[in-house]
Amino acid sequence: MEKGRILLVDDDADLLRLLSLRMKTAGYAVSTAASGNEALSVLAMEHPSLVITDLKMDEMDGMALLDAIRRDYPTLPVIILTAHGSIPDALLAADQGVFAFLTKPFDGKDLMAQVERAFNLTAAVLPGSGKKGRDSSWDRILTRSPKMQTVLDQARLVAASDASVFIHGASGTGKELLAQAIHQASPRRNHAFIALNCAAFPEQLLESELFGHKKGAFTGAANSHQGLFQAAEGGTLF
Repeated sequence: MEKGRILLVDDDADLLRLLSLRMKTAGYAVSTAASGNEALSVLAMEHPSLVITDLKMDEMDGMALLDAIRRDYPTLPVIILTAHGSIPDALLAADQGVFAFLTKPFDGKDLMAQVERAFNLTAAVLPGSGKKGRDSSWDRILTRSPKMQTVLDQARLVAASDASVFIHGASGTGKELLAQAIHQASPRRNHAFIALNCAAFPEQLLESELFGHKKGAFTGAANSHQGLFQAAEGGTLF
């Protein structure tokens, strides 16, 4: 039984064949593309659950392909491989939402571990499916908006990871509701969810609220106080 479909993108035909063989041996269905532009065409037809692409390619490189994928398939995980690995490349890739960044020659076990991790995260939500999966924590969020559905799909993916999440929007749009849904769908669900309104605390007290303090640390500190970072350990601080 096939585990899922992977799109491999590389202008090196030999490496493309090697990667394809490795993925097929591991039980995955495989589509291939020799360029970024070809990859976008294959994406529209094949609807893979993961993309593995080289970074340095003619015409459209891996970063440009990642940017195009993020626009049209925001929940699709992308793994970038490169023989030209550098800290700036990795930081830029991370900033644009790459799932993993591996430098050639890469360890086959490391690559397969990242592939399995990607499929574990996307098991409940395939790109564009809009399915909720088995978790009921999203039932309080009602929407018919395709853009909001994309946000919810992204939230379901990030719930299974250890990533920090930035939620922004106008007052009253449901930021805390979304944060609670992410918490309840995450491995942290059995630990505390603590919501803090930073604007409600004077600047000089906010640090103490977050990090805690010892008795007598400052004037008025009559007792030791556990900070919210510590109180939320293992759970979620919003």
